[in-house]
Amino acid sequence: MALNQLLVVMDGIDDPPLTKRIVTKRLNTFLDALYVVPQRIGPVRLRKKPPKPRKEEIYFIGACNVPLETLDPALTRPGRMGRHIHFRTPTWEDRRDIFDLYITKVAHVPELDTQRKRDELARVTSGYSPAMIDQVCSMALTYAHSDDRLAFTWEDIVEAMTTVEAGVAIGQAYPPHEERATAIHEAGHAVCSHLYNENLMSTRLSIRKRGSSGGHHQAMEIEERFADWRSEMFGRLIHVLGAMAAEVVFYGQNTTGVGGDVRSVTWLAGRMVGFAAMAPQRVDLSDRIEDPELREAEEDRVMERFERLGTQIMHRSGGGVMDADPMQAVVNDPAKRTLVTGLLGQAYVVAYNTIRVNRDGTAHVADVLVAQREIYGDAVVALLDEAQLVKPEIDVLDEDAWPAI
Repeated sequence: MALNQLLVVMDGIDDPPLTKRIVTKRLNTFLDALYVVPQRIGPVRLRKKPPKPRKEEIYFIGACNVPLETLDPALTRPGRMGRHIHFRTPTWEDRRDIFDLYITKVAHVPELDTQRKRDELARVTSGYSPAMIDQVCSMALTYAHSDDRLAFTWEDIVEAMTTVEAGVAIGQAYPPHEERATAIHEAGHAVCSHLYNENLMSTRLSIRKRGSSGGHHQAMEIEERFADWRSEMFGRLIHVLGAMAAEVVFYGQNTTGVGGDVRSVTWLAGRMVGFAAMAPQRVDLSDRIEDPELREAEEDRVMERFERLGTQIMHRSGGGVMDADPMQAVVNDPAKRTLVTGLLGQAYVVAYNTIRVNRDGTAHVADVLVAQREIYGDAVVALLDEAQLVKPEIDVLDEDAWPAI
């Protein structure tokens, strides 16, 4: 009803005034009813002309925070609201300028006025709107005041950012063994992201409980792009599965904490296969096996092993992002399902071998995380650089390269 009323108003907004329309209609009707007054005599018109539209120019401007295609086409078609403008979130340069605007309105330590800190603030707030930046500046000052300080620090503002994104920290302590396992889990994410996400840079690493999350690793884009290459998408699969791989390498089994990772990585692999025609990379053993028939049979065996591993990983419990089409249709299609499981299997093997080769570096990252509990911005990148991580050389014919889950 609201939509219909809006359309009626839009269509009738430039109608002549009601009084003029009524007077003109009544007069012309009266003259017609006399039957003796013709419509015109020669060039002379004997009826009152219809009133002209209003002279005022009225523009309808609307805004919404839902995809344009979800709105009724009757509203968005040409002639009504036919011109569409999409507003993006601020870029890195925009966010830096917005911080320059809002941070000067609240008391803060001089350290935050340096170019390096302003650049770091802009980097770790990818996706923030101006209102969110204003909010974190105000919240940071609130944290400082609650601690009897007049100006907020770097620690205050990053705490405010984390609260806005992930919720207020819960002051519940972990059992010692679970705290270490959570740190290993998050270190697995961070290590794999650092090595394989070339366009992502870590911004936060945490084992503080917030909301329903026991810990989290976050990485932001270095360049804000409109499209991603297959290698970048595959790197994100490795990144997400890095936590599960770390648990298996360090403990020989995984926890239920990988449930969200399994769900999101299945959705991501389905998007690669169903939306972008991406597929697992074919194994090439031409440098290892000369006989063509034996080589093809061994390559098929390895690919099937990837698929079996991916089938075990693939999320199929229902609920969450997989409930909505078209991703469910991708997973249900037998041919596409094989490609999804192949991608998952290959990504997990890479993640497993990455953690296996970088076991000491992963343990170092976890140890520092246990000690500090939450690390932000450039400090996360410095910690990962300090771990001296390397990409592994993977031999698919080596049984040790294959994880058991």
